[in-house]
Amino acid sequence: MNKVLLFNPKSAVAKHRVPNSIMNIAASIDGQYGWAIVDGNRENDPFSKISAYLETGLYKYVGITVMPGPQLKQAVPVSKKIRETFPEVTIIWGGYFPTNHYKVVLNSGYVDFVINGPGDHAFPKLVDALEKNEPYEFIQNLIYKTQDGKIVKTTKQELIEQDTLPALPYDALHTMYPMQQYLGKTFLGNKTLAYHSSIGCPFTCSFCAVVPTYEARWKAKSAETIYRDIKYIKDKWGADAIEFHDNNFFVSEKRVVAFAKLIKPEKMKWWGMARIDTMAKFSDETLTLIREAGCRIIFFGAESGNNKVLKQLDKGGTQTGDQIIWFAERLK
Repeated sequence: MNKVLLFNPKSAVAKHRVPNSIMNIAASIDGQYGWAIVDGNRENDPFSKISAYLETGLYKYVGITVMPGPQLKQAVPVSKKIRETFPEVTIIWGGYFPTNHYKVVLNSGYVDFVINGPGDHAFPKLVDALEKNEPYEFIQNLIYKTQDGKIVKTTKQELIEQDTLPALPYDALHTMYPMQQYLGKTFLGNKTLAYHSSIGCPFTCSFCAVVPTYEARWKAKSAETIYRDIKYIKDKWGADAIEFHDNNFFVSEKRVVAFAKLIKPEKMKWWGMARIDTMAKFSDETLTLIREAGCRIIFFGAESGNNKVLKQLDKGGTQTGDQIIWFAERLK
């Protein structure tokens, strides 16, 4: 059975994080297809590593996660080289850039398929169809180009309950790149873990790339699942702090309270991102608990204190300039 090579293009010059997006795809095929990860953040010459895998003839599929910016800058030349050197390999892009700019991606000539949003089900189903030479036209969250040049978007899948997904294969990643090197020193701690506890966002800010991808939908892991993952990495590799890279970690006060109670005894520091009009509804008791449980930073999307500008930004919700000031004073 053919294997899958997963590539995480370079996104930073320092403080490398666990490649969570590509790890989700690895988890989706683990036990069904052999796989390997090449992390562009950890390789001086990632194409050489990719080429070494592909030269074995065992890897027929390459999945690449692509955000705008540095990842796109590396993903393009690497994909071109793969197409030129290994034309028989199927190249699949996923992530914010191809989801929002699928036409230019598929017209490039070096990308065969785009995963439109979450790939936890779409990616393994696509590989299954290609392996068995079966139709893939009805696989949800897929964009592709037909032989006559027509671009086809299949229907979007409802967001998956996150607790039903397999755990990320941290131990397997550790055999390729030591996990300790993904736990960097930050303001929060000496071994900071990057973690995604939810996908999407229930709001429709006009300027946000999350909106066309998730269409104002949000699904989250339970507090218990988050705690289990973090506790495992703390106990095994010494993580002492957490960065929650969710688009909106604080959507549910109930979930935040449950997580804060679980993580508090671990004495880990953490941060997350939030909306002011959401957290303004949190009780004083919740805000106190969050602080006591180790939360040291909350990144708020204030955007502007001018109500006219906020209206133009079309953030949805109930945020106002006065509310921003009121909530900032409340947090003192």
